[in-house]
Amino acid sequence: MDISIEKTELENNLLSSDAKLLMLKLELLKRIDLFNPLSPSTIKFIVKNSRDIYLKEGDVLIEEGEPGKIMYIILSGQIMIYKGGKKITTLGQGEYLGEMPLIDSRSRSASAKAVDNVLLMEISPDLFSKYISNNSKALFEMMKVFSSRLRSDLESMSSDMQRMSNFTHDMRNCLVPLGITEVLLNEMVNTLRGTEKHHKEREGLDKVKKGVDKLVSVRNNLLVLIDQCLACVKKAKREHIKEEIDISSLVEETVDEVSCHKNLKSKEVTINVEGKIRKGYFNYLDIKRVLQNLIINAGYVTEKNGKIEINIKDLNDVAQFSVRDYGCGIKDEIKPLLLKEIYTSKSDGNGFGLMSCREIVETDHHGKIWFESEWGKGTTFFFTIPHPK
Repeated sequence: MDISIEKTELENNLLSSDAKLLMLKLELLKRIDLFNPLSPSTIKFIVKNSRDIYLKEGDVLIEEGEPGKIMYIILSGQIMIYKGGKKITTLGQGEYLGEMPLIDSRSRSASAKAVDNVLLMEISPDLFSKYISNNSKALFEMMKVFSSRLRSDLESMSSDMQRMSNFTHDMRNCLVPLGITEVLLNEMVNTLRGTEKHHKEREGLDKVKKGVDKLVSVRNNLLVLIDQCLACVKKAKREHIKEEIDISSLVEETVDEVSCHKNLKSKEVTINVEGKIRKGYFNYLDIKRVLQNLIINAGYVTEKNGKIEINIKDLNDVAQFSVRDYGCGIKDEIKPLLLKEIYTSKSDGNGFGLMSCREIVETDHHGKIWFESEWGKGTTFFFTIPHPK
């Protein structure tokens, strides 16, 4: 939107820079739907009583999760809106942001930073309350903007869900060739065992059998996860099976399976069992997923030849698991985001792991998950799963 005003060169020279900026603001606000219902005198009062905010490229205007009840009008430049480190959209001249806390009194739902040099006009809570929220036509225009943004978000979500559904369906088909691999490996097992009664077992039989068992187990687990994902997309109710599980065996099996992950190479993972551990009652695959995420995350921050500790113990009516690393720890400004928002510090991460852990532990198993961390000394993630009463 061009906010220049037609004036002769002489007239422009006679105007001070402040007067020119005032006129530019007035002209711009008249073209924004939110301010259309307001009288020229009201718009002029708002402009004169608002504050200018100047940002350089990369400057952060709003931090997700912080309190704030200030609304901003973009006079020039662009602002990127992002959440959990992921871009949502980019706003430009004539658009506004930060209005939601003025309405629902909640903390900032996303972060915002300058894409280039930006000039903003700050609308204080008093100005908003007195001149905008009390004007039904202005609020109606704001509702139209909310509706437009919501429609756009829903369309984007619907498109993403469809792509995810297609992708998940095709993942199932990609697993089919593993059946051929299973047949070939079983033939090798039979050969190593011996094709005649007088044949002796050959060296390596146990390793191949273990490989076949692991291949079948991982394939079956993937099929279960794919079916669960498709059920979520289709909003179909899925069966969530819980059964008695040997906790120590599950932890040992999980550590063995993730040991080849790139984050865990040259890292020592130890398992400590405190006292007698009762069998747990939970979904086997779900708790394995939680352990996998926490162990792999610990490996990411652990230096070569470093140590990761897994502790298991019974605490009366719950089984408690913990995964401890001796990495750099978690910065104070990041702590409020973990387990609450999609966040990742990894260049190849997506931030879904901890949110998945929280859903599994707290929603599906009615347990609790939390962490303790000290900068420079490391982090411990804990989670508990209740024993059946």
